Amino acid sequence: MIKIFNKKQNSEILIDEKASWIQFTPRIYEDIPYIIIEMKEFNLITHSTNCNDCKNFLNSFGNDSLDWYLYISESNKIYRLNTKEIGNKKYPSNEIKITDLSDYESGTKLTLLIHKIPTDKTELIILLNSAVEDENYEEACKIRDLINEIDTILM
Repeated sequence: MIKIFNKKQNSEILIDEKASWIQFTPRIYEDIPYIIIEMKEFNLITHSTNCNDCKNFLNSFGNDSLDWYLYISESNKIYRLNTKEIGNKKYPSNEIKITDLSDYESGTKLTLLIHKIPTDKTELIILLNSAVEDENYEEACKIRDLINEIDTILM
């Protein structure tokens, strides 16, 4: 099971990656880590008009938020999603591609970037110390807040 969630907005999207119409491709170990989720014959944009959780998720793109996470039950891993940009000129980039006009390939393809700020508390403490040492206090405050809320966010 794949879960995309935001505890602050109380939003949760569940995707069964074992379903025949779902293709899940993690690219976690790339230089810029990302995940691809393809949903055959499913239009996420149309669906989001009736689903507040999906609508909240789609509306988060373009905002520099640290609140969206992706949980993969198969590996029991949680990743922070980078929703800052969508569709920039670099590869990979966040992308929501809807194909409705084709009888052969209709559906939704999501490419989701993994944020550079990890979800592991030990790694966050290392980043915090580095940010303080570099006198990057704005970044240090963000990381401090993430450390303080990590136990409630990560179930």
